[in-house]
Amino acid sequence: MLMTLSFITIEANVATCYKMSVIELETWDRAVRSVVPNPVECCLMDKCIEVRFIEHSKMPVTLQIKDAHGNIVYQDTGVNGQQDVYRVEISHLQAGSYEFYYSDEETGLKGEFEIE
Repeated sequence: MLMTLSFITIEANVATCYKMSVIELETWDRAVRSVVPNPVECCLMDKCIEVRFIEHSKMPVTLQIKDAHGNIVYQDTGVNGQQDVYRVEISHLQAGSYEFYYSDEETGLKGEFEIE
């Protein structure tokens, strides 16, 4: 019992080492808005963006990051939407404001985030 309790305490301390914030996504560039929930959730971690697929797309999806000037600093047009989690490495990005874009055959989402 003592070993189990000690292990749980260590796990709790390890989990608190990560800085994480949610990137709020909203629909963009669509004439008709719907009440369909977002197919993904995005979390900004220390050195990556974690994209969690809630609804799995049958077709490949596109992920894109643009800087404050609208320049594309990351793009992947062949992301398999059948996976549960996809990580985008952002350690190479400089401090500043960015926009994250997700698009599939039905949905276009965008969210803003800051790197400090």
